[in-house]
Amino acid sequence: MKEEKKKINDILKKSAERENKFENLVLNLALKQIKGAYKDEAGVYYSKKKKHLLTASKALEGRYVIADGVQVIDDNAFWGCAYLEEVVIPSSVVEIGSEAFSRCISLKKLVIPKSVNLLGNNPFVDLSSDTIVSESDKFVIDNKMLLSSDRKTLYSYLTDASLAIIPKTVEEIRDLAFTRRRKLTKVEIPEGVKVIGSDAFSDCDALEEVIIPSTVETIENYAFAECDKLKTVTLKGNIRNLSPRTFADTERLHRIYVPKGFREKVIKQLHLSEENDDIVMEKFTNE
Repeated sequence: MKEEKKKINDILKKSAERENKFENLVLNLALKQIKGAYKDEAGVYYSKKKKHLLTASKALEGRYVIADGVQVIDDNAFWGCAYLEEVVIPSSVVEIGSEAFSRCISLKKLVIPKSVNLLGNNPFVDLSSDTIVSESDKFVIDNKMLLSSDRKTLYSYLTDASLAIIPKTVEEIRDLAFTRRRKLTKVEIPEGVKVIGSDAFSDCDALEEVIIPSTVETIENYAFAECDKLKTVTLKGNIRNLSPRTFADTERLHRIYVPKGFREKVIKQLHLSEENDDIVMEKFTNE
């Protein structure tokens, strides 16, 4: 069994090395345009004054210590570093960008230092709450969710659990917060939520039904895109800003229930043609 595992790892590493050669060519061309950008021995790229960590080689593995003095870990910096097991973030870092550690599937330990006061959109796609510790006063991990310290903003759902109960304090579900949680079958969105961000629930393949509370004012692009099993959506209120791409590529969706008097508005918001506008049905009175 160990030999088979070693063979698989060797194959994956060789594949990563091949991909890394092409990746390096692309990165080097791009980074030449950033004056003074350089690469360290591990294949991690920094800006000239070491204020920004720009990106890392996908072949990066094991434990990596970010250089002291770095203030910003850029968007997608460690995206897809599948062999990375631990990252040490120095106390100089104040910002972690969008999807900075997305799909680092081997990551076992990451501490958000006290110095961090700004997070991009879900820096931790596919990661677990067992992996991440927050020492920052600005962010907390509660019930396997990464939230702002006032619990009004939900950044990331850090589990593959089938049921998600969003805290009643939440007002904004950030972009990508639940994306790729493929075992999620049910989510309870409480009254009080006002904004559902772009790709917030995209690629939640097991999600079958969603009830959007009456307090929601904005649903952004691709919020429920590519949810393969999503069949029914209930909009309980008047959504002022409903992106036409909210349910993109959600092919099994056959019914959207809306309050009485709002059918035509929702049809226009979603840019539905006459051929499929029967998907929208008035069900209840908006109080």
